[in-house]
Amino acid sequence: MPTVDKPRPLIETRRFKVMRRVVDALNPLMRRLLDSRFSGRVARQLLLLEFRGRKSGRMFRTPVGYVRRGDWVVMVTSPAYTWWRNLVGGAPVRVRLADGWHGAHAEVVMPDDPRYDEVVALQVSGRGPGMLRGFGLAVDDTGHVAPEAKATATQHAHLVLVQLEAAQ
Repeated sequence: MPTVDKPRPLIETRRFKVMRRVVDALNPLMRRLLDSRFSGRVARQLLLLEFRGRKSGRMFRTPVGYVRRGDWVVMVTSPAYTWWRNLVGGAPVRVRLADGWHGAHAEVVMPDDPRYDEVVALQVSGRGPGMLRGFGLAVDDTGHVAPEAKATATQHAHLVLVQLEAAQ
């Protein structure tokens, strides 16, 4: 009787490993560009996220793709990256958007959070369902994740919600 192979998780594919090497190589350049007056068009797709490491206490800056609606900013990352762990349970952050630095509060939104569906729908409305599907998250064209897919969602992607502080 033939066996059906389970699809490999995205993070175990050759494509992901190559993409990660490219991203890791470009991150220092992107950090400098995003923190400069020349960020322009790039800042419409990427932001610079600054946060403090929970264990080390060091400040980190990482470029991340995002979708913004009002004072909500949503980012998606693979579980293969570890920076998101510093935001579990919520943490103060700063984000560098096209219009400059903003103080904010960030947290990882888990599938059991009542805001999860809204955050997924916001991500899909801004970037389409392809990005989340690329991470292996089963999402429909409207941004709905089926309950059975939510059970394994954190194995595929983590959603980070950033709430910008009100301008003073």
